[in-house]
Amino acid sequence: MIKGGNFTTEGIAVATATAIPLAVAGLFLTMIVRTISVGLVHTADAAAKEGNIAAVERAHYFALILQGLRIAVPAAFLIAIPASAVQDALGLMPDWLNGGMAVGGAMVVAVGYALVINMMATREVWPFFAIGFALAAISQLTLIALGVIGVALAFIYLNLSKQGGNGGGGAATSNDPIGDILEDY
Repeated sequence: MIKGGNFTTEGIAVATATAIPLAVAGLFLTMIVRTISVGLVHTADAAAKEGNIAAVERAHYFALILQGLRIAVPAAFLIAIPASAVQDALGLMPDWLNGGMAVGGAMVVAVGYALVINMMATREVWPFFAIGFALAAISQLTLIALGVIGVALAFIYLNLSKQGGNGGGGAATSNDPIGDILEDY
């Protein structure tokens, strides 16, 4: 699956074919647990109206336990299944399904980028977004290195914004160094 340090398209397709069904199952479990949790919130509200704090606590603890089980049960199930059984199951999947999973996986990546861009669509963070893409293109940097660089940039930004005054200026005289730089864009 790995040739010369790079993943082949076959390896990517297998990873996608495995990840998408697991993600769908995870979303299904999340939906069930959150639906039950809504009912528990209503139970806690009714108990709070009666002044029954112990019942409110029980409802919240039960919802918390359900959230934990939502992760723990599938994780234990995956640990219990031998890798050979997973490989055999993936081998039984027809080519058209593997191809569809690969296309779906590529669409998930595109939608993920769109969501990130939508969240970051402010003038203040666009430079950080561009820096992140430029740094990600450097193949010697690991995800840990990129994370450390991101945290360092966040601290630099926070320290500069604290020194810069109110940050709402708009002109180059606002005493906000980051705002002044961004204003020039």
